[in-house]
Amino acid sequence: MRLTVPLHFPLRGFAWVLLTVFAAATCALAQPVVTPTPDQPDEINDAGAYTISNSFEVGYRMSDVSGNHDAYRAAINYGSGIRLLEGQFRLNSKEGHRTAIDELSIYNIGTGGDPYQATRLRLEKNNWFRYDMQLRVNQHFNQLPSLWNGERAARTERTYQNHDLTLFPETRFEVILGYDRNSQSGPGFFTESIPQNFRAFDDENFLRFSNDIRRQNNQYRAGFNARIVGLAITFVQALDNYKEDPIFGDASTRPLPSTNVQQVDSVRRDEPIHGNTPVTTVAIRTEKERKIGFQARYVYAGGNRNFILSQDITAFSPALNLSSTRQTFVFGDADRKQGSGDFTVVFMPTDQWTISNTTSINNTRISGDSVFLEITNNESQLTSFESLGIRHITNASEVNFRPHRKFGVYGAYRFSRRRIQTRENFIFPGGTFATDPFEQSNDINSAVGGFRWLPISGMRISFDAEVGEADLPFTPRSDKDFHSETVRVQYRKKGFTIGGRFKSRDNNNAASLINHSSQSRYWSANASWTDPDGLLMLDAGYTKLEIDTASGIFNFFDQADSAPEARTFYTSNLNTLYFSSRLRPHKRATVYLGYNIVKDTGDDRGAPTFAEGLDPAYPNFSFDGTNFYNSFPLTYQSPSARLSITLHERLSWNFGWQFYNYEERFIGDQNYHAHVSYSSFRWSF
Repeated sequence: MRLTVPLHFPLRGFAWVLLTVFAAATCALAQPVVTPTPDQPDEINDAGAYTISNSFEVGYRMSDVSGNHDAYRAAINYGSGIRLLEGQFRLNSKEGHRTAIDELSIYNIGTGGDPYQATRLRLEKNNWFRYDMQLRVNQHFNQLPSLWNGERAARTERTYQNHDLTLFPETRFEVILGYDRNSQSGPGFFTESIPQNFRAFDDENFLRFSNDIRRQNNQYRAGFNARIVGLAITFVQALDNYKEDPIFGDASTRPLPSTNVQQVDSVRRDEPIHGNTPVTTVAIRTEKERKIGFQARYVYAGGNRNFILSQDITAFSPALNLSSTRQTFVFGDADRKQGSGDFTVVFMPTDQWTISNTTSINNTRISGDSVFLEITNNESQLTSFESLGIRHITNASEVNFRPHRKFGVYGAYRFSRRRIQTRENFIFPGGTFATDPFEQSNDINSAVGGFRWLPISGMRISFDAEVGEADLPFTPRSDKDFHSETVRVQYRKKGFTIGGRFKSRDNNNAASLINHSSQSRYWSANASWTDPDGLLMLDAGYTKLEIDTASGIFNFFDQADSAPEARTFYTSNLNTLYFSSRLRPHKRATVYLGYNIVKDTGDDRGAPTFAEGLDPAYPNFSFDGTNFYNSFPLTYQSPSARLSITLHERLSWNFGWQFYNYEERFIGDQNYHAHVSYSSFRWSF
């Protein structure tokens, strides 16, 4: 709960206001509570020529975790300690045209030891400038046993910065300036397979590396928005700069559950990646609704990226009493040119009819030298890449007819064509293989239709359907023969809302080698009610998602000379239920209660089963000797409660608690339970 009070001292010019702003900004560094306190508008306080609202919340967060701490850190990651939970400051000029600034707002969640942080800042002088800044920091930890038995992990911090400056906002000519930065750093480790046996190197083992991750992407942009003779024109020129300079080391001697780690004597690995990509964006559209309107957009990116991977590994074989060296080189200097554009024209002959057509083109071409060379003492293997081209053209025509203000129908036809061209060369021990340019095209035709209906006051009903066919899908999982149907119903009256939704989608892709089919069914229902006096609010909902897929695979677990064709089946029955409420039993007390549960029953198997000789590290599937049956049954539930009590018109006390319970049916290595709570005071001044 947030309280504000008027300021009782006079202001002496804008200098004092600016001093107050930066003093309050230090208090506005804040972290969301585990289940964030619902936002409530601050009272507006008189401050001379300005209005001010300001508040912050400080408290102590407590966490108690049992089970798999790594899984908890990967999903929740809240710890214990003193936190500055939330804060905000807002300054607005009364007249909207002060000498210095007209708006300054700061809002922050995240500082004080929690893993997620976010800050927003806006500074504006009406019709002169507007500056928006966003800063987000996410601390990520991942070392899960389900991922390669814990053989890979990362503990990184990712920082996102967004800066936008608009000169002369809300005028007929706006100047756009901006800068973004996305950086990631932190330690990790990963593995790499050994493709073939060679002296000290065993293909049943894997190589393990430590990795000091260092990635950074910067974007600089400038442009303008202009409104001329009924047209809105946008032009932006940007430059993307990407660099990755990781530092690698040997991690074969670090503790690990797996025993098949290749022991090495020395490791040297370098893998820098650098590149620049200029991006040009041009857009134009009609401003007002007329009989005919249009909008067009074109984006072109022509970048270059250089990369190299140089790796030398030496291992010693006691049985052979000799050392072996494995050298790998991957290098390239490639140009990537990508252009995309779309054009939409809208024709409205009458108030009842709307006809539109949209054409989009995307063309991507990567050309240059990319070479993979592996040398194992006197043997070598080389793969070279020359070019890749992808062209995608789509067209959609749609007709909307609204004979009555309560009823409307629409229909559309969509066509797309994608062409892929590539060329590669292979040189390996005993032979050379050069490919001719490979080309494949795929056409998709689909029809879409539906209606919108308001049968009675407050009720909305809609229906949408699509049916389509592709002639030559690129992958077994791509759309081939597909159709979908969606129905939505909603009723709203005063403080009561109830609604439901159903969606069905089927796809069947029969290819020459393997077949793939998928089916999904989605149901949802929700209801909410708010007391007219605002003393009670209830909100609840339920969703069910059923997914069944069947795909052909080649069973390489069979040790026969030729791998037999098999099938893999995946089944998911995901149920989600949520409930939340807000109650004000007293004018000084507010209670929040909530409950969420997610349960996937899978295919109702009690335990996975395996054919003789198969022992997976993380068994979430069954194998009968030919086919694979996949599902991931689990339960995740999280009840929560919050209490806010007003102690004084300027001060409130808050307490919150949330329980996290994650359980997997087949194996409990990743199960965890956690109690996370906080106690805090919120002060407004």
